[in-house]
Amino acid sequence: MERGGGDAFFLPRARRPPPETKTVVILHALAFFVEQLCARSADAPCLERLRPIYCANPECRAPARNPQGILQLIGHGLYLRHVRGLTEVGWIEIWIRRFRCRICGCTMSVLPNWLHPWRWYAAPVILEALYRHCVLLETAGSIGVRFGRPADATEWRSLRRWRAQLLVSATLWGWLGSRLGVIESAADRRQGSVYLVCLLANAGQQAVSGIEGLREISLTARRTLSNLIHNRKTAWSTRHFPPGVGCRGSPVPTRPALPTEKDSGPRAP
Repeated sequence: MERGGGDAFFLPRARRPPPETKTVVILHALAFFVEQLCARSADAPCLERLRPIYCANPECRAPARNPQGILQLIGHGLYLRHVRGLTEVGWIEIWIRRFRCRICGCTMSVLPNWLHPWRWYAAPVILEALYRHCVLLETAGSIGVRFGRPADATEWRSLRRWRAQLLVSATLWGWLGSRLGVIESAADRRQGSVYLVCLLANAGQQAVSGIEGLREISLTARRTLSNLIHNRKTAWSTRHFPPGVGCRGSPVPTRPALPTEKDSGPRAP
């Protein structure tokens, strides 16, 4: 627009309000090989195989397809996750498939059942490290070397953090803590050992002492993380609604759905 003297001026545009924040719900998926997740290879799981069969938002629960067969849970791209501890060479990269509900806008992503949401280290690594730390009483330096940390590092702060958060944090088996009567963080190795043994026993692992207890750690971790939905505060089975939430959508399915989310950062620290 021009003024009378020929000078151009522009009226400021009204700013659009920011988009409404959508709830992101996480669900641990069935196990896949690391190689399939690390590359977009021909043998990687297809989009249809990973697609959830219902929306993981407890206030929606819309089925993947409506009665007319139209998709309601659509592909929403992929994102890159960095994971440590599975190999001694350091970090590996895995591609995570994401979906979006067209009904409520909730985003969901498929996460393998060996990886906690919002955690850099794989779940079997965390369990094994805690077992070596609390039960076998190994040094933090020797445990760290096993999982790719520098040989000259004598401390590993993650061990103390994991011990304190075990069965308390929602992203470190905290949903089992309330069931097992855990109401406070483990103050030392002895209490951490008690919590860890309770966790392993709850997952069906036999109570064995010494190095023999490490053999089933990986399988135990997968059993505890299969078919779970996370929302940062708690977790619940795909076959049940969270406490206080009634069924507002389709019936609970008889086979697991497969959704998650990213929030481990765009790159490894």
